[in-house]
Amino acid sequence: MPQPSVSPQEKRLAGFCRFFAVVYFAGAAVFALAPQLTFRAATLGAAAGPPGPDAQFWNVLAVAMMTAVGTACLVTAGNPRERRHAVLPVVVAKLTASGVAAAHLIASGRSPALIAVVAADLPLCLFTLAIYRMAAPGVRSAAVGEAPSEAPVAPMEEPPRVQLTVSKR
Repeated sequence: MPQPSVSPQEKRLAGFCRFFAVVYFAGAAVFALAPQLTFRAATLGAAAGPPGPDAQFWNVLAVAMMTAVGTACLVTAGNPRERRHAVLPVVVAKLTASGVAAAHLIASGRSPALIAVVAADLPLCLFTLAIYRMAAPGVRSAAVGEAPSEAPVAPMEEPPRVQLTVSKR
């Protein structure tokens, strides 16, 4: 049976994910190829000299996160109807980054880099979540193997028993 055509909401999710996959992969490339530029931008030029091992560690994690969320976007964009849930790691990553940055801001005061994380990632989190939810209005996820609540579950019939025998020929 042929699948129904992709809805406008699913097309919007696919386009959104394609665009942000490019953005995230470009960000990963900038982080990987120009770590000094990234470090200088994060500290608003306050850093003097090359970044040390601590900054390199965080740079590696930033590149990994950007490639991971970019990949999640690409997976979703390829088949937005069946793979729309693949964009949820993007939501979680952005929410986590915003929450941890906000917690550090509250604990230790103003930091331009942390303010930038909250200012960029929180809106991206909310926007991604909104596009995800709009892609399948009224659809509720069920656990694997769990039947939808509105469909009655028919009792399983026991298959007929087969008697195995050993015969002589």
